[in-house]
Amino acid sequence: MTQKTMKTKTTTETPTPAEPPPAPHDALEERLAALAAENAELRSAIDLGHARDAIVADLTAAGARSPRLLFDAVKGEINIAPDGSVAGRGEIVERLKAAFPEQFAVPLPTSIDAGAGRTASAVLTRETLAKMTPAEIAALDWQAVKHALASR
Repeated sequence: MTQKTMKTKTTTETPTPAEPPPAPHDALEERLAALAAENAELRSAIDLGHARDAIVADLTAAGARSPRLLFDAVKGEINIAPDGSVAGRGEIVERLKAAFPEQFAVPLPTSIDAGAGRTASAVLTRETLAKMTPAEIAALDWQAVKHALASR
């Protein structure tokens, strides 16, 4: 009897990974890009802080009542030049004066008589009554005189 043997071909396939692990060079570039983005963001925040200080100083000099509030109103419209200065600061202040005139109202002058009549009259005591003449006492409020004499 003759035997026939059959040979079958067996193939071994090695599975290829879906994504090779990142090379150290790629990881460094990704980290460098993240740091560059963070650096740009921080520089922008510093520039905005300097712009805020400059515009708030201009608004204060122009007599603004709420310069930080006014700065917040125009924060999105500010253009910062490459050297870090704010382009058109004077125009921004003038535009705010036109848009919000009540924020630039002239303050009322202070009283010439140092506020006389704004506080309560002096407290009447027995000692002050003793120093007064009868005519001065007669001109006083009798309730205040009775209260002064009843004290102590």
